[in-house]
Amino acid sequence: MKIYSWNVNSLRSCETAFLDFIDRYSPDIVMLQELRAHPDQLSFFLKLVPGYGCLFNDSGRAGYAGTAIYYKDSLPVSEVTNELGDDLLEAEGRAIFLRIGDFSIYNFYIPNGNSSEERLKYKLKYHEKILNLAQSRKNEKVILGGDFNVAHTSSDLYLGKANNSGFLPEERRWFDEMLAQGFHDTFRMFEKRKGFYSWWHLRDPERKANTGWRFDYFLASDPLKDSIMNAGISREVFGSDHCPIWVEIEE
Repeated sequence: MKIYSWNVNSLRSCETAFLDFIDRYSPDIVMLQELRAHPDQLSFFLKLVPGYGCLFNDSGRAGYAGTAIYYKDSLPVSEVTNELGDDLLEAEGRAIFLRIGDFSIYNFYIPNGNSSEERLKYKLKYHEKILNLAQSRKNEKVILGGDFNVAHTSSDLYLGKANNSGFLPEERRWFDEMLAQGFHDTFRMFEKRKGFYSWWHLRDPERKANTGWRFDYFLASDPLKDSIMNAGISREVFGSDHCPIWVEIEE
């Protein structure tokens, strides 16, 4: 089973690229972030993709945030919901939960903390909620994925300073705490080198200078670790300032 995650930075703007991606890669599951649209604003083609079920979770604000998940009709999905039992995690359309077989998948669009001190505090509270979730589910087969809006180490960004949101010590410490719970950065299970990113600066739209950050992740719980076959970044896919990432799980 191959699961993708992609921050599309406006699904309406990315419609052609997204539908081409579905046609070319045929993902079993694809998690989207930053839809920037209410479902009523999306085309028929996005709401009824042949062979897929889907769930949208909009932020309630025009042109802001939102998540979605598409999954093949053939998969034994037993639950898909945007109700996580926590008001903060459910706010702003930033989370979706899906259960398939004996494991669970969470799609998160973690807030960006660079607009104000207030939003940074909000992001850190969101971090705390996800850490609590990880602690409670660490003995189950779980994938936590999406746009985390943080570069974990200096190998995960082209150039950064410790006073930049997305690379702050407290943000990176949260990531360390997630790993300490027994979760594994699936990409780093297979690739240790620097220079692999999932977001690029708008001044580098063709990604030639590779001035990027790795903001997007799949974290696998320890009970799922041995089922992770591979993971990667599809930097050849355009349509957004992010590219898709993926993880392959033994069925």
